[in-house]
This record gives sequence, structure tokens and C-alpha cells, in this order.
Amino acid sequence: MGSGKNLRDCPMELDKYQKIFIQESNKYLDELNTVLIQVEKDLQNRRLWGEIHGKIHSMKGMARALSMMDLGSFCHAMETWCQWFQEGAKTPNERIVQLFFDGTELLKSFVAGKGEISEPRDLESLRSITEDLAKDPEELGNQADPESRPTVAPVKINRIRVDYGLIESLLARTQEIMLLEKTLPPLTQDQISAGLGSWINHYISMLKGLYFQLAQLRLMPVQDFGDLFVKSIRDLAKSYNRDVKIEIEGGEIEVDIGLMDRLREPFMHLLRNAVAHGIEPSDEREKAGKAGTGKIVLKAERHGDQLILTVSDDGRGLNREAISAYLKEKMGISHEEMHALSNEKLLNIICRPDFSSADEATQLAGRGIGMNVIAQAIEYLGGTMKIHSEPSKGTRFILSLPLSLSIIYAVLFRLGKYTLAIPTSHVHAIENVNSDNNVSRFCDLRGLLGMEDETKVNGHLIRLRQSAVSHISSPEEGGLAIAADAIVGNMPLMAIPLGELLAKTGIFAGVGIMENGDIGHPSFIDLHLQFFNCLCDVGAALAAQHELMCG
Repeated sequence: MGSGKNLRDCPMELDKYQKIFIQESNKYLDELNTVLIQVEKDLQNRRLWGEIHGKIHSMKGMARALSMMDLGSFCHAMETWCQWFQEGAKTPNERIVQLFFDGTELLKSFVAGKGEISEPRDLESLRSITEDLAKDPEELGNQADPESRPTVAPVKINRIRVDYGLIESLLARTQEIMLLEKTLPPLTQDQISAGLGSWINHYISMLKGLYFQLAQLRLMPVQDFGDLFVKSIRDLAKSYNRDVKIEIEGGEIEVDIGLMDRLREPFMHLLRNAVAHGIEPSDEREKAGKAGTGKIVLKAERHGDQLILTVSDDGRGLNREAISAYLKEKMGISHEEMHALSNEKLLNIICRPDFSSADEATQLAGRGIGMNVIAQAIEYLGGTMKIHSEPSKGTRFILSLPLSLSIIYAVLFRLGKYTLAIPTSHVHAIENVNSDNNVSRFCDLRGLLGMEDETKVNGHLIRLRQSAVSHISSPEEGGLAIAADAIVGNMPLMAIPLGELLAKTGIFAGVGIMENGDIGHPSFIDLHLQFFNCLCDVGAALAAQHELMCG
């Protein structure tokens, strides 16, 4: 750049610096939202306005270096106002902070478009914000229309923070594995078996270590997950004229990012309900002897292999009158029958698909997206949800989930309409069916699956390792084999626990999700159970589960 050459004349250089610009700008924009939420509580804090000024100034410099002149001009206009507030020359108010929030959202669109915007909504936002920034700050009123802006939901989790030492260790181990291939010593024919075996064992040990460290890269702290919702809660509070803050306990616990990403939508629903239906307006809270600011707490705990997430608020509690009205009008339950219901059963009524406590539909509540969506999402992840609520004290949702979604390699095969899987580590060989097959123990799952032609021997036999079945079969030559119509292949699957129906069969160990998101219905065969002692008819249960999973 010192030679004065324009980057647009050098496509490779331009692409390189654009990637750096997008990466750095997204980091600044995430930080901007955090600082703006702080300055909203302390409008005259010049240090905070200085932080905002610095981040916008950095974006302006990068934009102009890449000839993104529209973006640079917009940053300059925002920067000018920041400098006034930083120096105390002008007085900021809530309307101005909201203007900066809106400007930050527009900057995200600019960055995504590499300095350009084309959506009509973005162009209208640019026109409106630019007109306001052309005025004197004191010309803007102090209050903005709380219903004029939609809530911005958290974006998809597409990056996580990783400790640099872990990355260094991972790179070093990877390099060591690549070099290991060159260390195979020259061996005589007599030495080759023992030497090769030792080398292979060392190689496998290194690969296992690499896999373990790669698995660690999938972890994210619960604190980072909670931070995704800070801006959303702020927007919801503004829309409902509430004062709400979120606190996170146990934020240091690290959880599989795959699990947390699938919890984004359920948590957004829980938080929306907490603000829309739980937290009271400040004046109502103060009259009831509460703090004017409502509180939502996300608490994380680890119990064995379970992650316990509790979402609680200190609001008015669940609307029991709405629950009673639903039971009476929709289900025809009398007052006497209602009183006989346990507290748990009564509160679980809110998870029914047609239940809603909203008097009218708004942009954020009362549109049929209720607790049943949350309950189904948690169940799909192999978890459970409990509800506790006390009038005027608040509501707690306690979610119990598997601590991680395990990734394992498995051999997928088809048997009729079912796709099944066996961990690759348990498979000795796959053979075509012929008269030479020597199998001392043969298992055809058709009978257990309630399928016709129970005795039919199919096109393939999956021969299992003796170590996988030694506790259910005497060590006879030939071992145990399972029949299959077709072999899909060996591929990675994300294993999640079974639903209640499949768990009762005693045959399957989990459900697998493929890389493309498809579900391997009744999936991992549990080789630790007695196939031949399982005489119960599970056809009906599996058929019901299959219909549920396939829709």
C-alpha cells in the first residue's frame, strides 16, 4: 500500500484484506452492542463513549482503505457524535443510544455486503439514520417509540473462542502425526510383525489424542452462550416498556457447541415469555415491594453426564387463571378435578400446543409459538423440562440435557424402512450372504422390529468383533452376525439419547443424526444387551416412534 497502488487493481490482495476487514469489523460490532448496553445505563460516561468512538473510528479507517466510501462516510457521521459526547460538548439521551443501536445493525449489513447495501429495508434505514445524524443531537427527543423496532434474535453460532495454547498444542500434535509415517524403521522379515504392530499402536494412540483435542475445540462456555441474548433481552424490554437484566451463574462450564446451538430457539422463546408475561412494569414491581429492575437468571450446573440449565425470573409467575380457564373451556375439567391435579401437572398444561395466555397477538407473543415448541425441542435433544412457579415470586424452568452430543463413526445399514447403525469399532467384517458363510450366532432383527418375513436372510451379513459380543455369546468360531438389506456406509454420526418409547425396548442405545441433519431412526444397536433373551413384541412401539420421527 505504500506504493500507492489501489487494492482494487489487485484482486488477490483485495480478497485478503476484505476477509481481514470482515473478521475485525464483526468483532468490533459485537463489542459495540455490549458497550451501548452499558452506556444506556450511564449516559454521561465519557469513557464508554470513548470506547464507542474508537471502535467506529477503526472501522472507518479500514473501510476507506478498501475504498468502501459509503460505509466510511456513515462511520464518520457516527464518529462525530461520539466525539461530542466523549468531550462533553453535547448531552446524549435514550433516543440517541437507540439511534446508535440502529446504526450498529446497519453497519452489520454494510460489512456483510463488503461495503455495500441493497436491501430496501437497509436503504431506508440508511436514509433515516443519516438524516438524524445530520441534525444537532439536542434536536432529538428523549423517548423513542418502543414498538417501532423489532427484536433482533441471536445469530447462528458460527464461531467460538479457543484458548491459543490449545491451538498450538493441536498444531504440534498434528505435525507429529504427519512426521510419524516417516519414522517406520527398516525391519527384517522376522521383526516386521512386532515392529509394525508397535508402530500402528503408536499411530493409533496419536490419533486418539488428536481426536480428544479436536473435541475440546467444540466446547463453549455457558457465559458466551448467555451473552448471545443480552441484546435480545434489551430489545424485548424496550418493546414491552420493562427494565430487565440478565445474570449468568456457572458461566465457566463448557458445553458442546452443537448442543448449545440447538438451544438458541428454545431459549429465545423462554426469554420472550419471561419478558412478555413474567416481568412486571417497574412501577408495578415497586408497588409490590420489588426492585424496579426485573431479573432473569441463567444458571448452569453439571450433574454427572447431565447439564442442568435453569432459566428463572422474579416476575409475577404463571397465569394460573389462564390455565384454569383453559382446563374448563377447552378440556371440560371441573373445579373439583382441577384441585385434585398436582402442581406439576397443572403447570405442564402450558406445554399443550393450543395453550396461550396472551390476550392479543403482538409481534412477539400470542402468535401460536408457545411452550409446546420448547418442550418438543428439549425432548428432541434427549432432555427433560420441569416447571416451578409461585405467584408474584416468579417462574423457573429446569432443563436437564446430555452434557454433549457425541460424534462417533458407525456402519449404517438398511433393514426394510429402518436405517440402523452399529459403531464401527464393533464391526469385524461385512460379507455378502452365500452358502459358505460360517456364522455360529445369527440375528435377524425383522422379528424384533415387527416386520414380515422374519426368517428371511438378507443380502449382507455384518460380522461383529468377538470382543463386542463375548458377554452374550460363547467364543465360538464364526461369532455373531446381523442381517442387512443394504449397507449405506461408514460415516460420522452425532449420537443423542433415546426417546422413552425406544428406551423401553431394550434393544437400541441411541439415535444418530447424520452430517446432513437426517435422523437415523431407531439407531445404535446396543451390543451390551441380550438379543436372544428379548422376547417382547416391540413392533408397535417402534412403529409409533418411526411415525413420530419421520412425520
